Amino acid sequence: MKAINRGVANARDWKPAENLPRVIDVLRDARRVLITMHRGPDGDALGSSLGLAVALREMGREVVHYNPDQLPYNLRFLPGSDAVVRTVPEGSFDAMVACDSGALHRLGSDLPTAERRGVTINLDHHLTTDPFGDINYVDPAAAAVGVLVFKIIAGLGHPLSANAAAGLYASILTDTGCFKYSSTDPECMRISAALLEAGVDPWEMASRIYESQPLARVKLLGEVLGTLATSPSGKFASILVARDMVARTGRTDDLTDGFINFARSIDGVEVAASFSEPLDGTDAWRISFRSRGTVNVAAVAQQFGGGGHHNAAGCTVKGDLTTVRAAIGAAVDAAL
Repeated sequence: MKAINRGVANARDWKPAENLPRVIDVLRDARRVLITMHRGPDGDALGSSLGLAVALREMGREVVHYNPDQLPYNLRFLPGSDAVVRTVPEGSFDAMVACDSGALHRLGSDLPTAERRGVTINLDHHLTTDPFGDINYVDPAAAAVGVLVFKIIAGLGHPLSANAAAGLYASILTDTGCFKYSSTDPECMRISAALLEAGVDPWEMASRIYESQPLARVKLLGEVLGTLATSPSGKFASILVARDMVARTGRTDDLTDGFINFARSIDGVEVAASFSEPLDGTDAWRISFRSRGTVNVAAVAQQFGGGGHHNAAGCTVKGDLTTVRAAIGAAVDAAL
């Protein structure tokens, strides 16, 4: 089964209303399903994929949930997270579902060959996603991929359990910035209400995700904020996450999620960027962008081979820090 929109070049051609029933048809018939998400998963990637994995297991499907990286420390309490594996077992699948991944290469090196994957389903809401799926259920209007998964589960006719709802709520909560971002809309609020009715405790979710921080993270934040720099105009702010800072925490998991928001929160700043030094000793710097809305940072990230949303995007750039910061700064200045 192939979607008619394979190979489309822009969001106007995604046709989410047409592709949703195609996804439902495939998953209704599938017996063995591989679910995955982008490397270094965030709340949307992990939460949406967990919600789908939990629901399909409840329906009697054999589900392999794969990601090669450690899961975020503050999301490991979510139901089903202990079943995520870091290698894919042998055998073929009827379908593979990729959640919140802008490109196939972001799914990890242990991905099975196309012959073993079955029907590849791409679930995403990024404007810049590649149409790598046999079915591309992509809806840039959706607040989070959890919104798409909610519709899939409903279409399958499966009653939403509290365990599945927890993952979907984490997806929506984190990708809307606790319902603060401009992506927050009536649809995601209505779905969130349904998730609460299914048994989600909003205080527990917010507390576990945002107010249970390791001491090492708070100390790391103090070091990172010491690197805060602003442009002469005051419209661009940046922070640096250096390798030695991370090493001093004694942790192997990523504790830096959300740090960039401190830079964006400065009065007058329109764009913030975080420069993360690679931990493997290479010169491939990971840059994250956040915008207040005036600048489309996805367009900035695309100049360097990255992508994302209008207000949140990222890319990877090779080179020494001085050269990389100068290139990024020039691109942001031009956008401003």
